[in-house]
Amino acid sequence: MPKGGIFMSKNEAVALRILEDFRSGLLSRRQAAELLGCSERAVSRRTRKLRQKGIEGIKHGNYQKPARNRLDPSRRDEMLKLAREQYFDFNMSHCLEMLAARHGLTVSYTTFHRWCREAGLGKHKRRRTSKARVHRERMSCEGLLLQMDGSHHKWNGRDEWCLIAMIDDATSEIPVARFFEGETTLACMKVLRAVIESKGVPQMIYTDQAGWAGGGEKRRGFSQFVRVCEELGIRVITTSSAESKGRIERAWRTTQDRLIPELRLAGVTSMLDANRYLDQVYLPKYWHERNTVKARDEDSRYRALLPHENLDEIFCIKHTRQVHSDNTVHFDNQLYRITDRNMGSLRKKDISIHVYENGAMSLFYGHIKLEYEVIKRPNRQWKRPAA
Repeated sequence: MPKGGIFMSKNEAVALRILEDFRSGLLSRRQAAELLGCSERAVSRRTRKLRQKGIEGIKHGNYQKPARNRLDPSRRDEMLKLAREQYFDFNMSHCLEMLAARHGLTVSYTTFHRWCREAGLGKHKRRRTSKARVHRERMSCEGLLLQMDGSHHKWNGRDEWCLIAMIDDATSEIPVARFFEGETTLACMKVLRAVIESKGVPQMIYTDQAGWAGGGEKRRGFSQFVRVCEELGIRVITTSSAESKGRIERAWRTTQDRLIPELRLAGVTSMLDANRYLDQVYLPKYWHERNTVKARDEDSRYRALLPHENLDEIFCIKHTRQVHSDNTVHFDNQLYRITDRNMGSLRKKDISIHVYENGAMSLFYGHIKLEYEVIKRPNRQWKRPAA
């Protein structure tokens, strides 16, 4: 018997009592087998073991013996050292993936989780009681509804950038994600254009009531992003609740947890390199392989561009001005004269001024591009009044 006694479970204590009753003749072999839930041969074998080893014979043969499949303690120490020194800002699942991919150290997640908890490692989240939400089914087809949002964060650990992305409600695919200095109209238009060039024109976009999306009374009448969507036939739906667009909100939570330490580990500090890492590593090798699902309907709702849809003329800033009596228009503190002789007089006609990303400008009357010239007005020199 081991020093300090032997510890038995409740089932082992009951089994010992039944076997002792069998040995004393109070129970037959068949009755003992029925009570123990085993065969009569097993009753004889367990009784013989109890007679040879005493009360210790009730325990399993592997009792207090080291497991044959136990891991080498040096592997545990090595993995915990790497987790403490190199992957300190990774969550446990992410850290285990990195240990397997970069160092060839593999172990089950349950074992690694227990090791980290015993060593005081790992992130600890404060979980608050969640509110009951109404379950909403995913959209049936890809391209039917894209959720769009921006996440402001110190992605490189130093500078605050804004990550703007779209996520497909049917498949959780992120077709495009880009880092920008801020959540501006031009930045959102660049993301939408990249989605159209790679996948096609989606049917609906679901976003919050940001200024670029025409949210609130201030921007409702002249949102350039909404104007672009209207020209392409995309319906924009805005919401004031973050929970209603939970798919992209959960994507931000996952991305902030995984991407920031990955950028640190890869030595990425500039926005250009961060965007390259998004396109070449994070989205194709992690997100699209691990976090996407198959749509219920295989039909895609992305549509191809029509022949008359010129993205250069759609994804620009457009302003409307009225032509003066002398065939001039005033825009941005500058006077322009329309020199297109084929149009005749455009007096009191509304024309559209297109301002492109590179600063270039074009004038349109309907779909007709106008020729114009800049009028340089002389600077006024004010004289002091005579004394």
